[in-house]
Parts: sequence; structure tokens; C-alpha cells
Amino acid sequence: MNFRQATDRDVDSIAAFTTGTFEWGDYVPDSIGDWIDSPDSIVMVATDTTDTPYAMGRCALLTPQEAWLHAARVHPDRRGEGTAGDMAVVLTDWARDQGALVARLLIEDQNDPSVRHIDKTAFRRTTTVHRAHRTLAARQPRLNGNGGHRRRSPLVAAEGTGTDAELVVASWTSGEPGRKLRGLLARNWSFHRLRSVDVQQAATRGMLWEVAGSWAIARHEDETFEVLMVDASETDAEDIVRALVDVAYDRKAERFSMWVADCPWLADAARASGCDVVPNGIYAQPL
Repeated sequence: MNFRQATDRDVDSIAAFTTGTFEWGDYVPDSIGDWIDSPDSIVMVATDTTDTPYAMGRCALLTPQEAWLHAARVHPDRRGEGTAGDMAVVLTDWARDQGALVARLLIEDQNDPSVRHIDKTAFRRTTTVHRAHRTLAARQPRLNGNGGHRRRSPLVAAEGTGTDAELVVASWTSGEPGRKLRGLLARNWSFHRLRSVDVQQAATRGMLWEVAGSWAIARHEDETFEVLMVDASETDAEDIVRALVDVAYDRKAERFSMWVADCPWLADAARASGCDVVPNGIYAQPL
């Protein structure tokens, strides 16, 4: 196998074997050009004897010490050759050279082939995170919901300020949800440890929310209200989640999604708000 860094001339070749990865398509063709130009990440490709890419993977530095691997793709005709495993080694070597101390990645529990593959590598599962999501326009009754009737939460979400940063970090690292997630904050479909600067930036962008003394970081983008972190206790979890759904409705979002720590009562609160909940594993490798 020959591995090298991807260039702009590889975009069409990569798009050709990634367009139909999933039933819904793939996000790689729309993103690959920006990834190649990003200064904080690297896209590596495996090439054949004509130097044409038949596999790819990306590693991004989310913080100076934390790397994230994703978008591992192999042409259907070349699967089963061990390319993905070798690609992971190449990417983690790059991350180590950049000064990263840990590399992580995410795999949905239902993705059996990827789970079997990762178990053969140096990555180990460190925690579980659940993806909760629902369509806000839908009014159909849900088995675990409230019969289709929406009632507002008795709690109200208010925007927080950057002066709360240290308090938010302390609450997240000491509370059960944050401890279950090892202090990680979601960034799209990647995760890194929550820092004071993250809270301050969230507050500046109107993404920090306080609900009855608990905290959440959420953003409204592309018609989706996405909760990247939610801290709650078992006694008020359902009301806090419902308060965040209220914000999504008030902002006229079409979809609601939320990353949920592996606390049964927090996942149940998401289901009670009408969400489907899917478990994912976060895997890590010390560098």
C-alpha cells in the first residue's frame, strides 16, 4: 500500500468512491475540498499503481492535545485488505508528530463491521454517547413520548454569559453526565474535553444556556437546534430537556438533536421528549 497526503487533484477520485457510502449518500464529497485546505487537519489517501486514490481518512486537531479520526472510506472493490487499519496508524502517527496526546473516534453501535475492525487496533472504547433526535414538525404520537401533545416545560432556558465559564466547567467535570462522558464536549460529530475557552466562545455566540442551575451548550444551524452538551440531575432531567426543546420550537427549528451522556435517566428524558435515541461508542488511543 502507498499512502500520501491528499491534494486538490484527488477530489474527483475520492468523490467517486464515497458518493454512495450510506443509503442517504455521504458527506465526504461535499466536504473533501475544504478538508484538504484545512491547516488543522490532514487527509491521507491510499493509492494504486497509477497513484489513483482508493481509500481515504482524515485526522483533525480539535485542540493542541486532542486528535479526531473520521471519514475512513475504502473503495468497495478494495475492502478486506486491511487498508483502514493501516490508514489509522498513518493518521495517528501524524497526530503524534503534531503534539497530540490522544486520538479519538466515534462508531455507531449498530455499525458491526466498523466495531469488529476497531477491536483489532490500539483504540479502546472509553465511553458511550447517545444521539437523540426528532423532527419538530411531526405531530404523530410516539411510544415513549406524550401522545403527540406538546406541553412546555415548567423550566425556562436563559442565555448564559462568559463569566460563568469556570462554573460550567466545574459542574460538567463533577456531575454525573460529564463524568460519564469523561468531560467531553461535542463539536458536530467529534468530541474534545470541555475548556473554559469553549464556554466563553459559546456564550459569545449565544450558545450557552442555563436551566434551573444546570448548563447546556446548543446551536441553531441549518434548521437544526443541536445540543452539544447537557448537564442535568436525575430529578430535573426531563424538564431540562423539554426546556431545550422549547427553545428549538421558539426559534422555529425544523429538527432537534442532542448528544446525551450514558445515564439511563437522561436517555429516558430524551425519549419522553419524543426523541429517537441511538448509542455510539467513543474510542480512544493514547499517543
